[in-house]
Amino acid sequence: MTGRRRDVRKAGLAVVGLVAMLAFAYSPVLRGELLAGRDVFRIFFPDSAFLLESLRAGELPLWTPYLRLGQPFAATLYSQVFYPPRWVAVLISGPIVSMTVMHVAHAALAALGMFLLVRRLRASWPASLVAGAMFGLSPMMTDLGIQQNVVDAAAWSGFILLAAHDLAHRPGPGPLSRLAIFSALSLFAGSPETTLWQGIVAVLVALLTDTSGRRTPEGTSATRGLTGPAALATASAHRAEVAQPSLPPFDSTPEPPKEGHRTQLTARLPNTGLEQARATDLLEERGTAAGPPLASSEARSHKVQLHDVPTADAPSSSRDTRLRARGLAVARVTGGFILSAVLASVALFPTAEFARNSLRSQRGWAEQLAWSVSWPQVLSSVWPLADWPRDRYWGEDQWFILNLFLGTLPCALAIVGGLHGPRRARPFVVGALALVMLSLGRHFPPSAWVLQSVPPFSLFRYPAKYFVGAAFCLAVLSAFGLDALGRLARKLPPSRLKAAIAFVAMGAAIAAIGPLVRMLPMRASAEAGAPWVPFALGLATLILFLLPWSFARPRRVRHGLAALAVLELAAAHSLLGIPKYTPWDSLRQPFSLRALLPQPFQGRISADIEGPEDPTRAVVTNTIERSLDRLMPNRFVEERLPALEGYGAPEPMRSDRFHLAGERSVYDLAGVTHYLRQGPPPFEDLELLHRAEDGTTLSRSRTALPRAFLVQRARVVTDDEALEAVLDADQPFREIAFLASGEPIDRPECEGSVRTSSSGAQHLALDVRACDDSYLIVSDSYYPGWRATVDGKDVPIHRADHSLRAVRLSPGEHHVRFDYTPLSFRAGLLLSLLGWAGLGFVWLKARRRPLARE
Repeated sequence: MTGRRRDVRKAGLAVVGLVAMLAFAYSPVLRGELLAGRDVFRIFFPDSAFLLESLRAGELPLWTPYLRLGQPFAATLYSQVFYPPRWVAVLISGPIVSMTVMHVAHAALAALGMFLLVRRLRASWPASLVAGAMFGLSPMMTDLGIQQNVVDAAAWSGFILLAAHDLAHRPGPGPLSRLAIFSALSLFAGSPETTLWQGIVAVLVALLTDTSGRRTPEGTSATRGLTGPAALATASAHRAEVAQPSLPPFDSTPEPPKEGHRTQLTARLPNTGLEQARATDLLEERGTAAGPPLASSEARSHKVQLHDVPTADAPSSSRDTRLRARGLAVARVTGGFILSAVLASVALFPTAEFARNSLRSQRGWAEQLAWSVSWPQVLSSVWPLADWPRDRYWGEDQWFILNLFLGTLPCALAIVGGLHGPRRARPFVVGALALVMLSLGRHFPPSAWVLQSVPPFSLFRYPAKYFVGAAFCLAVLSAFGLDALGRLARKLPPSRLKAAIAFVAMGAAIAAIGPLVRMLPMRASAEAGAPWVPFALGLATLILFLLPWSFARPRRVRHGLAALAVLELAAAHSLLGIPKYTPWDSLRQPFSLRALLPQPFQGRISADIEGPEDPTRAVVTNTIERSLDRLMPNRFVEERLPALEGYGAPEPMRSDRFHLAGERSVYDLAGVTHYLRQGPPPFEDLELLHRAEDGTTLSRSRTALPRAFLVQRARVVTDDEALEAVLDADQPFREIAFLASGEPIDRPECEGSVRTSSSGAQHLALDVRACDDSYLIVSDSYYPGWRATVDGKDVPIHRADHSLRAVRLSPGEHHVRFDYTPLSFRAGLLLSLLGWAGLGFVWLKARRRPLARE
């Protein structure tokens, strides 16, 4: 069989294996069930519905009028407005099914990216499969489907690191373009913390690996412990690489080929990338465990080749060269991420503006350490159930990732890879340790200081997100560890006696670990998961000792351990049962209360968006199924019902004091005409329209102000004074505008009129008849980027009644129009277009150079 056919066969087997694992992990989806937990139904269903509505209308959804009296939409990165896969999934499969489609596709993408990365790092096929399954198809990644933006961004990690590796070692427009594009996609996916840790790991790869094109002391370590033909094969591979700036070949020990093929195989070892990994595989497949002694000429060649490798006593000029090379590599990789930020400016600029106008910009915002990973939760990545029961929902444990289990054997392989892997494993060792420490947050004081004091870490919350990066690094290390054990199998002869001892030790450990756990300060469920650890490690030990001695023993050991690691992940999916799925039939039920609301709906609605304080311990078990009928928390968006409340981060400035005040005066000022509560109506004078079997009520108010109204008196006051007036039960805002800016007026009250001529997500046109000097109050959120015109002329927009908009009008009839045209979007779009145009120019120029040379 030729090498190409062998590669095609292996690639086919790898794809079949990953698809089979994917089908098993997501078997509920094949039965017609969908992901709908936590933020999926709270945020992503409503956002997808609004995105679909905007795309069908031919609009770019920069602003949503349905949440919190209106707020930016594209500026919430997790809305994924500029993420092409989200558009495709929503247009093809709709707002509900698209979330499951997106998650399954990105889990497969994460596994594929990891597989390609570790193959580029010279890992064997079985090792690459284990790494891909550990990252893309572990229970942790499957459970993260409830945080779709994190999964989508993390799915590009393998491709980002692959491009960063190429850019660091073989600079050119191709790797730079790939790094910038993949990182921009990660940013568009809506999890900037994920892109941040991807950048950290990429810089570590450029910093901690040799990029000078000269052999380092690792060249000697590549032949450490090898003798005879194995050392010759490895040294020959080194000789092929000395003149080109790439990483050294994966320092696995190739088995000596047949005598007639040795020279041909070693001479044909390619120089770079996946070709080297393929050549290593070819050597190992044709190899033997032992071979004839070296001929004298071969021994001399081997000795000369080993002397060609510089030692630790290299002159300082060589060290300076390597340092400069690494510095340039770091600069190139950093430049690639800067370019990705330029490409994503259309999303980042509005996001930065929203952050400045949110609660996060206020002094005293201190949510950076919320949901830090606790030490028992770190242990649970290796030891199933070691973190259960968890602390209260907002307590010491994090509830962002409900399952951190990555597999006992894969994590053990990662430890082996960190200790005995090649030098190119070092960036991932450092990355894993650093990201685990960051994820600890409040449980590790140095990390707490970094997360609270050092930008950009201080801009984000939920340190648990960094554990996804640690899982990525561990998956890479697991590939190195599997190949290291394959090398160990060459030196470790099989032994039935040792296998029997290992089997007895495994049984004794399984029997003793339960009582031992009860003696230790561990959590109650740790005992239930305790036998898993010695059982998985014991089976791996049996594979090492039981496989018989043959020329193919290292390869068989790798295959056996890889199969065991994948089976462990499959068993974890079955036994842990994470995540929970919801039948499709219950999710496609229509909103049953729609007939009780006026058509078209001109007012606003108020809903219980929060629901139970702790959704994991709620008494009601059908929260997801009933969430649409309860409009909880943002599902009113799917029904095009503007609301006073809203759920999701970042929270607009003043929303905690105004939108969630809970006072009748605020509801009337905001124009709330209907109330939906998971209990009785909130006020006695409301008209009860409907009471459901579960106690949910729909009621109507007769005291709400219209969306736009006129007042002839105005005062300029402080925010505290405005809030006091808004919360006043006498509701003075019906006659007086309490302004943060503008000119006060004091005219007799008179009767004017306001009529809506047109309204959309990002515009509002009003025909107004002002009887005297007046302020037009619109109960929409005051936010930068809105432009107002009166009779076609620009006028300033003032903040009125703490959080609303107002414009000054003279007596007479006027046409007033509000349009959302934020400068942040226009500037970001211009910069993004320039970046994409420049990237395209460089790419085309690079393609023309080879044609010119030809």
